[in-house]
Amino acid sequence: MSFYLTFSSIARMAYDPIDITLSIRDFNPPSLPSRMIVCVVYENDTDREENWRCIGMSIPCPIQSSIFFNEAFTYNFIFERTQLIKVNICPYLHVNKEQYGESDKISTAIFKVDELIGSFGLQLRKPLLVDCSISAIVQLGLPKQPSFSSLGSLLVDATLPQKKQPIVIQFEGKGLERKELIWDETAVFFRVYRMEQGSEEDVKLLLYESEAIKVKGHIQNHSHPVWMEFSLEVQDVADDRNRLLSIEVLYRDVDGSEGWIGKCLTTYAKMKYGAGKDNIYKVVNDTKKSTKRSYDNSGFIELTKFTDVSFYSFLDYIVSGTQLHYEIAVDFSEQRGAKSDNAERNRDETLLQMGIRGLGCVLRDYTPNRLFPAFGFGARLPPLAEESDEFNLNFTCDPVCRGLDGVVEAFKKANSIMAPMDTPRCAKIISALMRHSQESGKIGLHYHVAAIFTRGGPIEDWKESLAALCSAALHPISIIFVGVGVGDFTSYSKLVRKAREAQKETRICVEAKLTTKLNVFIELHKIVDLTQSLPANRARIAEHGLTSLPSQMVSFMHRNAVSAKPPIQICRSPLFHSSSLIPDRPTQFAFDDETAIIGSILERGRNGSVSGQVTARVQSPYTQHKSGRRGSEGQFLNVNPDSLREQLGLLSARLPERSRSVLNTSREQFMIRHAVRQREREERNASERMMNL
Repeated sequence: MSFYLTFSSIARMAYDPIDITLSIRDFNPPSLPSRMIVCVVYENDTDREENWRCIGMSIPCPIQSSIFFNEAFTYNFIFERTQLIKVNICPYLHVNKEQYGESDKISTAIFKVDELIGSFGLQLRKPLLVDCSISAIVQLGLPKQPSFSSLGSLLVDATLPQKKQPIVIQFEGKGLERKELIWDETAVFFRVYRMEQGSEEDVKLLLYESEAIKVKGHIQNHSHPVWMEFSLEVQDVADDRNRLLSIEVLYRDVDGSEGWIGKCLTTYAKMKYGAGKDNIYKVVNDTKKSTKRSYDNSGFIELTKFTDVSFYSFLDYIVSGTQLHYEIAVDFSEQRGAKSDNAERNRDETLLQMGIRGLGCVLRDYTPNRLFPAFGFGARLPPLAEESDEFNLNFTCDPVCRGLDGVVEAFKKANSIMAPMDTPRCAKIISALMRHSQESGKIGLHYHVAAIFTRGGPIEDWKESLAALCSAALHPISIIFVGVGVGDFTSYSKLVRKAREAQKETRICVEAKLTTKLNVFIELHKIVDLTQSLPANRARIAEHGLTSLPSQMVSFMHRNAVSAKPPIQICRSPLFHSSSLIPDRPTQFAFDDETAIIGSILERGRNGSVSGQVTARVQSPYTQHKSGRRGSEGQFLNVNPDSLREQLGLLSARLPERSRSVLNTSREQFMIRHAVRQREREERNASERMMNL
């Protein structure tokens, strides 16, 4: 049983389907009128409690400490939207899901779909509370409930449905056997079969039949046909890498009767070598081979094209370890002669803060440490009023701000002490953002989203800015220009338009399927509706600014031949559930007092027991983060699966290579492990020498 959610706005947006399953751990409900329970699932994409829509209900399950709901529901994930899912646990009282109301629930849990997508192993753990609201989830991030109100834990698992992966194949014949007198009136074709059991002819499945090439004269003959290319699904051809495929070549007379020419055998693994001498096959007629001693073949069939097509979506890259990094640049310049009162300035600052938070509320769930670099340009810096086209917004050596609140506070402080320039110069700040994206690490691991907020006006270095913007299209970064206020944005809209034209001329968008807006320009005053609530306006900003981001990132990955690896998988032990290490916010694992632990580990090494203390600290935007270069590997989650497995003996994680930056080992932890292993090696060698004596 599965549930499928559709709504009208999805038709206008790109979405990725995900399959979600639910389970309960440590369930401790009060006395209930029924011994069976159900989970009722609701969906909401607004901040209003009355907009919950019921999308499915599970079958009744008996009340136990651990409950697994077999039903999975398919949900359409839209990146630029803040999508919420609510799960109500109710006693089994009604047959239809529409009959259940808020008064029937025992406990409830609300989570953002972004949290689930950005979580470790596509698994999320949420407390089952007596009551919960949207404001507690969206605004605060964690529900404000006392600890005793939790009735258990809800485990949410997501999987990506299997996607079609076609392979494109083309064959041509060479010297195929002719039919006696009227060979020029026949048409030749072939069929592709999958052998179900070994090579038995009576157990085969037809996969494809080609077009019949008919000859109309003596200039051509059917002994050298070139058939059209065709596609097959990888699941049909390569369910077993050595699955035999039978290619049978036949002819068809004008009266529709068919005749046998011969057949050959191949496999998916062999065809992957592509066109060449390895994929030229003899067409053999078994009847003639058994009756004629001198018979060798009835011609050849040659593979001329083999293309294994893999279509990776935005979601495939995210779940395989690609991280999004949100960066902000604020233009402080004001057009010469422009007059603005305090009310207009306050309105522009409010719009700017709304824009920062609107884009950041979506992107922060894909940034493991929630650290956001922030820059400024177009200002005269104190104390000498020197013009600057690039500076750190927080006036420190490191541009990183902690959380969106840190970015807003840095902007307020900078805005109060700096004088604006007359005209902006954008080339240097675009180059700086591009340079930061280059320094982030291996291609495919990180993708940057830079939002440049401006009050408008003519760009002084327009040509240099255009060149920098075209160069940025070759790097893992998307740039969003956000117009604040009611200034003149003609120069910025022209800049974005010309950059798109230049990118097409240089064949950055080479395929129609990958053609996309590599740069975006939006104006906040045309998007914000003052009659709506603040969360609703933030959602509108995110929808307009981030709609093209998934296609931009996919286009970059495809151009650079970056494939999506399998997602992180978690192996569970019956004694310890790995999801207890997965909190609701990004987690940093570290050793307590690593220097002191070295001594204790070495002391216990002789007894064969190596144990260390591992703690998980839930990070908030205000907790201390590990220091390191912005964009370096040290900024991200700091957990060592091998060390955890050695010390706890309970948890193991299979990590794709591209996710190593998310789960990396610090230098200090590596030195500890190296010292332990060195000491164990020395003691083992010493004991062996003693035994030899």
